[in-house]
Amino acid sequence: MTTNSRTRGFTLIEVMGAVLVLGLLFTWLASVAMVGLRSEGTDRRRADADLIADLELTTIEASVSAGQMPKDGRSERDEEPYRVFVEIAPIDVLSLLPAPLAKDIAQESDPRAPSVLHDERGESRVRRVSVVVEWDEAGEPAQVERTTYAYDKSELAQFFPSEDSGENAATGPGADPMKELFDASPPELRRLTPMGNPPKSAPQRAR
Repeated sequence: MTTNSRTRGFTLIEVMGAVLVLGLLFTWLASVAMVGLRSEGTDRRRADADLIADLELTTIEASVSAGQMPKDGRSERDEEPYRVFVEIAPIDVLSLLPAPLAKDIAQESDPRAPSVLHDERGESRVRRVSVVVEWDEAGEPAQVERTTYAYDKSELAQFFPSEDSGENAATGPGADPMKELFDASPPELRRLTPMGNPPKSAPQRAR
């Protein structure tokens, strides 16, 4: 009896096709893994740069709170693999306001007179503090920036004298601010307030 059944194996073309498919699949998986590792490294470096910038800004703000204003100028230092830049410069607060409002304030005030915003030289008491952390990311520059504002309060005493100095000695902690406001108000307004129109006492009943 003759049998025509034969065991059929893979041809060379089928084997090469399977190898090609597997090679493309492994190439795609490797590229996805490389992108993931690169993204993880980028996120980690950016998080470290954010931490450095926040720490630098917190240190400056603590000095300002302690009454030590930072000096104007630009400084830089290396903190591998980063480079930290700190720039402190006066800034005109009026320039941050809407143009019409800034124009009205400028017309009604004397720029040469000392104020809470400017000193006797016309220089702003407000400082813009900018912290920039730079690093190289795959051949391309990358950076994070933090900005805050510092205010020089050293000369505010002349505009806001203490309560216990000079003529204001009577208005100490025990003074009643509502009574001071009542005394300074015009007579028409006094009659409208409870202090100016006290309630009438109830008549006493005869025993």
